[in-house]
Amino acid sequence: IADRIEIAGVPCVVLSSAPCPPLATALKRFRRQQERETSHLSTIMEGAEDSAFNRHAVHVQDYPKQNIILHMTGGGFFAHTLAGDLPYLLDWSRYTKSVIICPEYDLLPEHRYPSAIDQTSNIYSSIVSGEAGPLLGFRPKHLIVTGEAAGGNLAAALCVKICMQKLLEDEALDDEHKEFDGALPTGEMQCEAASRLKQQKTPPARIPDGLMLSCPMLNMSLELTPSRVRGTNDPVLPSGLIKTISDSYLPPDANMDKTDPLASPFYASDEVLRLFPPTLICSTHDDPLLDDSVDFNTRLKRSGVESDLRAAHHMPHAFWGLSSAGFPEAKQVLVECSSWLQMHM
Repeated sequence: IADRIEIAGVPCVVLSSAPCPPLATALKRFRRQQERETSHLSTIMEGAEDSAFNRHAVHVQDYPKQNIILHMTGGGFFAHTLAGDLPYLLDWSRYTKSVIICPEYDLLPEHRYPSAIDQTSNIYSSIVSGEAGPLLGFRPKHLIVTGEAAGGNLAAALCVKICMQKLLEDEALDDEHKEFDGALPTGEMQCEAASRLKQQKTPPARIPDGLMLSCPMLNMSLELTPSRVRGTNDPVLPSGLIKTISDSYLPPDANMDKTDPLASPFYASDEVLRLFPPTLICSTHDDPLLDDSVDFNTRLKRSGVESDLRAAHHMPHAFWGLSSAGFPEAKQVLVECSSWLQMHM
């Protein structure tokens, strides 16, 4: 299965190596609805706020569960690299029996921070809340977030945002405890707090089951590190391109803070990092961003998170796609990635 739909108003490519009847049925229903709305009879529906497809009430629990990989493509926020990612994404789908969802988030230069992270966050919320159920035909069972290069930035930033929301929810529960001050049993206090949280527009935070990154752009600041100096002439990400991406995504004249953890997950607090899911970071010994990955992995480990870093030899920045070109180092890393995904699904 390979199709393109919109989730939370954002175009997404949906992939599955194996037959997925619920998804196939939902896609057919969605296409039929699109055809009806674009036919000459659709004029009677143009004034409606929502289509009949969206008005159809279905309980989330009615949908079967399905493993999902939410993958953020790289491309320096200027392009999507889905064509190069397809071979290994289809392999991941086959090995893990997962449906792959790839958001086509807004790109530079028209759309700068925080457009892309807001879109990916909305997509994630729509999936985990069940709002995307009618489009997909299923609800999430296990959900792992992956991303390469700039997509790795978004994947990590998404986890930061979810963990920040989880902290806010925990603080709200703590406030409920203080407010009641023992007037109700603990169970009743928790139910009352949960009820109030449900009344909010944002659904309760669900932390992904795993996070897997390749050469992630975790730090958008232009601070020099040894790996950035050594990797000045990287064939994929030379130093001049790092500055172009950083200054385009977070323009200096817009007074945007390049250490904002939603723009640079590298600067997330330890309190946030301790809530991170199991994480695998892939990099190369020559990647200009290697030092950021090493430091991030170290902080995750110190925070008690199951995290690992694997660096390949003789590979450039953002090398996952080179596995289909026959590079043995890239192939080996992708085998390890597939095993890691299977373990955490």
